Amino acid sequence: MKKLSDDLIKTVQKLIDSGKGDSNRLHEIFNVLKNGTPLYMSDYKYVQSLIKILEEQEQIKSEKEIKSEKNQEKNKKSEINKKSEKGQSREDSAFKILKNRLASGEITIEEFQELKKVLKETR
Repeated sequence: MKKLSDDLIKTVQKLIDSGKGDSNRLHEIFNVLKNGTPLYMSDYKYVQSLIKILEEQEQIKSEKEIKSEKNQEKNKKSEINKKSEKGQSREDSAFKILKNRLASGEITIEEFQELKKVLKETR
């Protein structure tokens, strides 16, 4: 029974610290519990209702934090993909230019193969 009242005292203190509920009533309940006096059922139910509200708010806050973290991870992945696509499009452009130069006769097939090899090495 002592453990239960100690837990309830800690809970009431947590409620007081959180600013939830009627501060005067919570202080009165705290003092009653400290003195070892039995708590009225209405006071017990009041404390339980505040605990439920506090837990729901903490749950919502936790869900928002998880959602925010997921969004941050998603944004990071998106940035990485954009950078990767950008780098790949540059390589594609260089290869297209190389093919065009070969097609127009500006470079020989040997030069094309050598330059293509260089492009692959720089990836």
